[in-house]
Formats: sequence, structure tokens, C-alpha cells
Amino acid sequence: MLHEYNLRALVVDDLASMRSMMKAQLTSIGVAKVTEAPNAAVAITKMRAEKFDLLMLDYYLGDATDGQQLLELVRGEQLIASSALAIMVTAETAYGSVAQVAEHSPDAYLLKPFTADKLYAHLLPVIQRKLGIRDINKKTPGLKPIYDQYDAGNYNAVIALVDAYAQREGIRADTARLKGDSLIHQGDYVKALSHYKLLQDQFAWAALGVARIQAHLHQTEAAIATLEELVAESPKYLHAIDVLAESYVKAGQPQKALAILESACANSPTVNRMRATARIAEQIGEDNRVVQWSEKVVDANKFAVTQDFTDHARLVRGLVKSGQADKAVATAVRFESEFPLTKQSACVQASKGYALAKQVEKEKVELETLPESIKAKRRDLLADKEARLQTIVGALAGLTPGPKEAVFVSEALMAAGHSDMAADAAATALANGHPLLPEMGDAGWLDDVKARAVTKTKARILDGLNLLRASKTKEAMILFMQLAEHTPPDLTAQLLANMVTTVITLRQKGQNVTEFMPAARVALERLKEKYPDYERLPGLIESFGES
Repeated sequence: MLHEYNLRALVVDDLASMRSMMKAQLTSIGVAKVTEAPNAAVAITKMRAEKFDLLMLDYYLGDATDGQQLLELVRGEQLIASSALAIMVTAETAYGSVAQVAEHSPDAYLLKPFTADKLYAHLLPVIQRKLGIRDINKKTPGLKPIYDQYDAGNYNAVIALVDAYAQREGIRADTARLKGDSLIHQGDYVKALSHYKLLQDQFAWAALGVARIQAHLHQTEAAIATLEELVAESPKYLHAIDVLAESYVKAGQPQKALAILESACANSPTVNRMRATARIAEQIGEDNRVVQWSEKVVDANKFAVTQDFTDHARLVRGLVKSGQADKAVATAVRFESEFPLTKQSACVQASKGYALAKQVEKEKVELETLPESIKAKRRDLLADKEARLQTIVGALAGLTPGPKEAVFVSEALMAAGHSDMAADAAATALANGHPLLPEMGDAGWLDDVKARAVTKTKARILDGLNLLRASKTKEAMILFMQLAEHTPPDLTAQLLANMVTTVITLRQKGQNVTEFMPAARVALERLKEKYPDYERLPGLIESFGES
């Protein structure tokens, strides 16, 4: 039995009878403590309050967040340790489709119905692989010591343990993957690339690792070639398709990205994949497809634990652009009634303003064709709509939207005739790496937005330098890393140099720089490649090597 592992389990199922049954079965096979949750929201609350070694997740949870999405979320937010076990429970009729398209692979699938004996037989090998064998006659540590070091950020220790475990049977794929991830976290892309290339013929994830490093080093064409070969060999490896779509977009081939994502959505319509599909469709003006995929995202995420309000704004915008202004207004009004106005939901209010502005614009044209007998009444209705539009503008003016929300706020303000306010919101988006929506403003307005974005970026770089002067070096580095993703070209060299200098300073002070090394190494390589004549470069190369 499992008493010697002292396991704490969380059972997540929307049916109370199933939760009770699994709790009784887990207790009978030696699980020390079993906690129940009826849905994803409660499960996340419990995981934030307590650490669990074992998750039993029903695939169909009865709300918008299914077991697979929940697992992706908790892994992504590190709500469970890497050594924690996740078991996906599903009906036998659904197993094939669920297992085939699993994105964040659980440790095992368990088919309903099952007995306590079957549960034990299913759990034991997975537990022994991750947590070790604790039989009185035989003891091995399993993968847990490596996972613990990995979660603690001790990547040198991970690599040393992986090398020590090299001959141990049954865990080679796990240890090899952890070693590759650790090399990347250390910023040692050369070793990581060699490591993955040795394994890419055996493991699809290693080929994906090669492509990720190529993309990170801005070798987009090489990444595409690697990914296209991988997808041809493993067409159901949907995560590789997602990365290939990202690479196509970077290479200026959004139509290809849209095609492969729509194909992947047919097999596995996850929220993130459908959202990416809608965003790409928006950038290339495929308005009907924007509506199609945004509707699916909003519907799938209706009662989810986390929502992205730009999905709602994108749907309303798509309806307007596809000639459905009246439906767009009605949809926006419904969304407005569901969400309180906040920085995050400002784009929902903005989408209503945008739809209303376009409706007013259309009705003003129609008004001129109407008989005089009904023009007066229509003018009154238009005046009422214009007043409502200005109320929305006033509400938006009182908020500072987040960068991705600012894109939609900007377009709404522009449609309402407030181009200066629109330019400032657009600059906020652009300065934080969020592209503007198609067909926004003329050339002069766009030049103004770009100039404002540069000013905002300079101010944030100055904030980083002030943090350095205040000896808040780590905070400065985090800010520089955020800015590096989208700095205007004329500020890039300065920012890259600041990143390298910050890490040099941290290392000279004897502080741990593991989390910043990848960014610093890439920054230095980009400086050498793109700005070989940069006056500070020789000194940075020398100091970085010495430190």
C-alpha cells in the first residue's frame, strides 16, 4: 500500500458521488489525506492554500474549465510541485480523443469505472517513478530529488543529478528533458542545443527544444524548417504546431499560421489555441473568422477561472467589421452587464463604444435618405446614442487600461472622434509590445503614436536606471527584460547593454543570477550581431566574461 509515501491528494470532480468514491478508494490504499473540490475555481483556491502530492482530475468538470485546462493552469502557475502526480480520470468512450490531444500531459489516465485495486495498480508505477521505491526490501529515490532542485532553481544540481542517474532504467526521458530545460534556464543555449540534437531522433520534445532555441536566438527560418519536419513526422504533436504558427507569424506568413492553427483546433480546440487563431485572423482582416473563433473562446471561457476580456472586445470588433453593427452593440451591452468596469475589463466598455460609434456613423448616412416626416425622430435617437457614446468616452478617460486592453480602448476613442486620447492609449499598447489593430489612423497619426511610444519606453528605461542607482538591481533587471521584448529599434542597443551591465553588477556582488543569465547572454549576443560598433561592447564582453 501507499502509507509510506504520506501522500496528500486533491480530488476534483463535479459529481459529489464520484468525489466520495475516489476519496474512499484513495484512503483504502494508503493515501494519508484526501481533499475534495467540485470545480476548477475551488481546486485552485485549495492549491494556493495547501500543497498536494497527487491530483485526481475528472476531465469533464461541468463548467468551462475542464480537467486538462486546469492541469495546464496549475502547472503553468506552479501551484503544484514538478514531482506532484496528476491523474486524468475520464469515461472510456472519451479516452481516445482525450489522450490523443493531451497538451500538458498528465502522468496517467484512469478509465471509469475502476476499483480500488485498479486505482492502486495504476498509481504505484507512476509513484515509484517520480517518488521512488520505498519497499522495506528495496529503496530508490526516484525523480523527486531532481524535481526538488529544479523547482528551487538549482540547475547545476539538476544537471549533476541527471548525470548521476544516467544508467537508471525507466527515467531517461524524464531526466534528459530536465537537463535540457535546466541548460536553457542557465542561458547555456549552445550546450542545450547540442543536448537536444542528440535526442531529437528519439523524442519529439527534443526536436521542439531545438526549434525553441533557434526561435529564441532569432533564427526564425531554421526554427520553421525544424518544426515543419517535426510536424510532418508527428502531426498530432499539437504543441509543435502552436510554436510553428508563432514562427510563421514572425516570418511574415500569417496565412500559413492561420491555416495550421485552424486544422489543430479541429482536433483540440483549447482556449489558448482558438484565441491565437482569432488574433491572427484579426491581423489579416479575416473578420468572419475573427467572429467564428472569438465566439468559441468567449463561450468556452464563460465560467472559467480566468478570463481575458480582450476576447470579448475582439468578438464585438469582428461583428462590426463583418457588417453586423447592430448585433455588435447588443453583444457589447450584454457583456457590459456581466462585468464591472475595471482596468482589465475596460476593453469591454471600449468595444461597446466602438460598436456604438460605427452604428451612429452608419445611421447618419442612412438618415439623409429618409423622408422628412421621420427624420426628426431618427435625429432624436441618434442624439441619444451620441450622448451614450460620450458617456463611455468619459468612463474610459478615467481609467488607465492595461497594455493589451489599450489597443481596443484606442480604437474606440478614435471612432468616437478623440484622436489625441486615442494616440496616447495606442502608444501605451505599442510601447508594451502589443501591435495596433489594422486600419487604425492615417500615416501622420501613426507617426505620432510611434513617437509617444518611444517617449514612454525611454521613461521606463529611466525607471530601470533609477532602480539600479537605488541598488534595486533585480527589480531593474526584471523591468529591462520586459522592455527587451518590444523596445523601439533606436533604443535597443542601450537596453541590451543595460541588461548585460545589470547581470555583471549582480554577479560582482555575489548574488544569484541564474534566472537572469539566459536574457543577459541573449542580450550580449544580439549586441554583437546587430550593433558590432556599439562603443560599450568591448568592455561589456570583457566584464561579462570576467564576472
